[in-house]
Amino acid sequence: MIIKNFSLYGRRYFLKLELGQSLIFIIIFSLCTLLAIWQWNRAEESRLLETQKNEQAELSANQIQLSGSWLEKSFLLDNRTHKGKVGYYHLALFKPEGSLNYLLVNLGWLKAPILRSDIPSPMLPSGPQTITLQNIPISIPVVWSSDHWPSPQGKQWPKRIQSIDIERFQLATKLTIEADYWQLIAGKGKLSELYKSSPYLNKHKHLGYAMQWLLIAIAALMVGIFSAIKIDETIDNNNS
Repeated sequence: MIIKNFSLYGRRYFLKLELGQSLIFIIIFSLCTLLAIWQWNRAEESRLLETQKNEQAELSANQIQLSGSWLEKSFLLDNRTHKGKVGYYHLALFKPEGSLNYLLVNLGWLKAPILRSDIPSPMLPSGPQTITLQNIPISIPVVWSSDHWPSPQGKQWPKRIQSIDIERFQLATKLTIEADYWQLIAGKGKLSELYKSSPYLNKHKHLGYAMQWLLIAIAALMVGIFSAIKIDETIDNNNS
């Protein structure tokens, strides 16, 4: 498709848009723009987490001590890193004494096996337990594929998950689970501490990534435009 001619510094040019080439640059521009927006949102999430962390530091009431027992059914939150190693967060359900509802508790980080197909089967303490919990926010990661909850071979639990979905947890376990999310501070079954990076660094890191993707998107757009600009040689030949 040829767009109307235009003049620049005494020469005549026209835009010639080819379908295949235009689609490629549009896809690159759209993808990079979406990635820039995503990183911008991640920076905003880091800022909110920093605010929440400051509020939590002021409120020691976030930590509570409970007695109860663990449910055998548990979950492995995928794609969690700790000191440069890939693994899972082990999420389990704790039933306090005298309560009909369960609490969703993060027991900490668990190293992943070498093979992706191998899913760990962490054990939970049995019998009555006394634990200390701290309320933590639920972060919602970007999930690029459908979450089908695979389990270890020959077992139904734990389920490997990509994101926290309380409603889906309730459907899978047929139990009532509180909407709050807790971290195990003290008690049997506690694994490696959750990795706590600096929100300040995270915020500026994500802003930097957002700027990079935005610049790539602009560069792709400019390359696409300039590659479509052609010199009107017919007019130049007539003038000569």
